[in-house]
Amino acid sequence: MQYHQSEYDSSAQKTGTGERMTENLQIQEDLMRDLLGRLSGKSKMGREAAIEALAVSTEDDDWRPDELIRQGGVEIIRNLLGEKNPHIVLSALEIIIATAAAGEEEALIGDGVIACLDTLQDHKNPAIRKKVREALLLLQPEVDEAITSKPQDEY
Repeated sequence: MQYHQSEYDSSAQKTGTGERMTENLQIQEDLMRDLLGRLSGKSKMGREAAIEALAVSTEDDDWRPDELIRQGGVEIIRNLLGEKNPHIVLSALEIIIATAAAGEEEALIGDGVIACLDTLQDHKNPAIRKKVREALLLLQPEVDEAITSKPQDEY
């Protein structure tokens, strides 16, 4: 006995896939809202756990910063650059680097991230200094590139 898939079965599967996508998007939105809420909270342990979870999530090949940006997370992450806890600062830098690498430099620049990074260039922690340089390279054009792309004066 052979099984033939009916049109109904096919459309049910398509609808199921669409429903799963919608459900996954809702889960991502809810998760981001929860993490950003914890990042804005008073608990230092909660902030550290939330920022590390968010930083680890950026390592996923499918990670996109859209939800972070949409929910105002760039400002929250930027503000965490001023934390005393180096783990929080390093995780915030990882998120900034991942966001810039995903092509969302303008969202970072528009929320004043470069000014905050500038204040960390002389940080006492060498790992933080290294990540700051990496982030700034993604957010600021190279001086050489700016000079060579400028039209030259003719004499």
